This record gives sequence, structure tokens and C-alpha cells, in this order.
Amino acid sequence: MKSITNSLFWAIFLVLDVTFASQSALTRSKTCVISSRYGASNGSADDSPAIAAAFEECSENAEITFSEGVDYNVFNPISATNLSNVAINLQGNLHLPQNITAVQTIVNASSSGNAYWFTFSGPSIDYIGSKNVSNGWIYSYGQAWWDANPVNGTGIGGRPHLMSFSTTNGSMQSFKSRKPIAWNVQLTGSNISVSDTIIDAYSTTGSFPFNTDGFDVTGTDITITNSIIYNGDDAIAVQSGSYNVLFTNAVIGYQSHGMSIGSLGQDQSKFANVSNVRFDDVTAVNSVYGARFKSWLGGQGLAKNITWSNIRLYNVTFPIFVTQTYFNQGSNQTQLENGTTTGRPNNSTVNMMDFTWANFTGTINTFAPGDGSCVTDPCWYDQGLPDLKHTEAIIVECNTNVSCQNFQATGIEVFPQSLEAPTVICLNATSELNPMLGFNCINGTLT
Repeated sequence: MKSITNSLFWAIFLVLDVTFASQSALTRSKTCVISSRYGASNGSADDSPAIAAAFEECSENAEITFSEGVDYNVFNPISATNLSNVAINLQGNLHLPQNITAVQTIVNASSSGNAYWFTFSGPSIDYIGSKNVSNGWIYSYGQAWWDANPVNGTGIGGRPHLMSFSTTNGSMQSFKSRKPIAWNVQLTGSNISVSDTIIDAYSTTGSFPFNTDGFDVTGTDITITNSIIYNGDDAIAVQSGSYNVLFTNAVIGYQSHGMSIGSLGQDQSKFANVSNVRFDDVTAVNSVYGARFKSWLGGQGLAKNITWSNIRLYNVTFPIFVTQTYFNQGSNQTQLENGTTTGRPNNSTVNMMDFTWANFTGTINTFAPGDGSCVTDPCWYDQGLPDLKHTEAIIVECNTNVSCQNFQATGIEVFPQSLEAPTVICLNATSELNPMLGFNCINGTLT
């Protein structure tokens, strides 16, 4: 019954997605083509004033175009929060400042200290990047920021988020981000389709690209398809307040932290809620995590009807990972909500219900597990795990014996590089509440 219900839900969801996407194609009678001074100034002039003016003039029923093959300097943040039925055609390339101190000054002067370099909000926004692989890029020059991170640091202060994209009945097509400083896209709203994304946060010097999340999602009826995300944090993190989210047909990797639910429950005064999320048909290469759930010790809430299916893994440290006792080793800038990070009472849990992991194949990173984000001893991703061998195909840490219900794992064909038998670490996923678990909840061989 559960599989029939899930299949029916996703079939209806995909039909609705097509319907909502078609509704965004309303008449756009006005056009603003942004001029650039990049070429005439040998790359030194700031095009932010012209960009801001275009978004002011063409804020409704309009198309805003960055011309094909043209470069633009965006030396100051662009905030367009009153858009309605606007297409943003990025056919050229955007360049953020290369002066770290200048960017930090702008970020630190913002009211929250978490500035976004691009903020787009309003109904029916379509972000349309170039299909030409040479155009449509946002160059953030993050390598210098990663290299500036001190030994045992987790990212220098004053880093901006790249983009906040908030809309209803909108889309994002061919978003391309090269060397982001940190976080890429905060995606919020409803009835949004995202397709053909490329995010390249590959470090060429060995320094680690901390907090280079791909998509941080808070919304409803959202599909993300055809993605290539190479980064140093969650490829996608579905956050509290989200339901009906589909992430499909993707390749993620480099030192990615995988496909995540959470983190949930940092603010102990709020009830976290996520439901009806599916990750399907994804290949993960050299990532730390494949499928991941993370909620804070002492948080409260419910995550329900979450599925990872048809996942291919190559050299992944933790193929399936669940923790209800999460903590963050980063700075306050990396926190999603208010709430203490230490000394939290274990008096509540973000409960989990109806979780499925189906058809996982591939290899576990046994010989060189983890990534460059390890700045503690033991590493943050190893803490709290008894007798860790890095042969674990599945790690499930339920906070209590009633906080995990109706878990199901099927078709888990994942093996260590060492060719040892795959193992499992499992705490408190009781057989009474998880009769279809699919493996023995023990610390030992996966059977």
C-alpha cells in the first residue's frame, strides 16, 4: 500500500509541475537589455548601477537580458524584491569582485551579516541561463577565499551567499556557478522547476571549499532535475517548511556532502516539518555522504515520507547516514536558525517516519575516507560513531527507541573498496516500529 500511495503521489506531483510551469509563461511586453562597460574599461568598470536600473525599470511583465557573450562586473549586491512576471535572461557572464576585503566590508555592513549578492523575489520569475557552455556563468572567484582560510578554520568571515531566489510559479534554467565563495542558491517559494544546473566548486590548490552548498530548499512543489554539482557541502539540503520536493537525474561529487534533509531542529522553540521528498536517479562520486538526514539534539518536529532511490555511488564515505544528534563545527554564519550549538538538553527529537532507501549500488571509500573539512580530532563526521571501520554501508543513529518509525531499506548493494563485507551501525531503530527495515539493527555485518 505504501509503494502504491507514493507512486500515485509523485505521478500527480509531476502533472501539477507541468501545469504550474506553463502558467508562468504570461505576456512580457517590456524588454530591458543591460549595457556593459566591462570591455571598454578592460574589465575594471562596475556594471552594478546599470543592472540595478534595469531591474527597477523592468520589474513587471518584462524581460531583462544580459547580452550573449558579454561580460559584466557586479561589484555591489543586486536586490530586486518587487519582481512580477519577469524573465532574467543571463546570456553573458557575471563577475563578482576579486577583492576579498571589499566583499567582506559589504557583507559585514548588512543587517544580518548574511548578505546575498543577488536577491530575486516575486511571483512568476524565470531565470534563464545560456545553453552555450561558455556563457551564462557567474564567476565568484572563490578559490582565493578558500586559500585564505586559516589552518583548522572552517571558512573566513564575511562570505556572501550567492543568490536568493524566491518565487511562485517560476523556474530556473541553466544556472551555472563557477568557484562560488560559499553558498550558491537559497531556493524558496512554491511551484518552481529547476533544470540543467552546473555548480563547480572544485579547488585546484588543495584548500577546502567550505559551505559551498548547491541548493538550500525551503518551499513546496519544487522539482530540480539534470544537475551537475561538484562542491564541498550539501549538493541539496531540504530544510524545514518544505514538502513535495523532487531532486532527480543528477551527478554530484568532488567532496560533496550529498543529498540531505536538514539540518532540522536547531531552534528548539520551533517545530520542524518536512514531508514528501524524493531523491531519485543520482550518481555520487567521491562524496562524503550519499543519502543523509541530520537533526539537532534536543530539536523537535517531524520528517515524513522521504525517499532516496536508484542511487549510484563511487568512492563514497557514508552511503546512507542518519543522525538525530547533529552538531555543526562551523561559525555562527553557517547556522540556519537561532539556537545554541553546545550544551543542548536531550529532551526532544525531530521524529522520522516513513523513510525509504531503495536500489543503492557502488563502492564505499575505505582507503581515504572523509574530506578536507576535517579540522578536529576526531573528525566531525566520525564523532559519536562506535568502532567506525569505514566499511559501513548504512549508519542509523536514532535518538530514542521511538523516534524512528517505518524505515525500509531494499536493494542495498554497496561494498567497501577493501572488498570486506559491508557493515552497519544502527542505534534504536527497533523492529517493533520498523518491521520492514531490511537489515538487522546491530553494530556489525550488514545482513
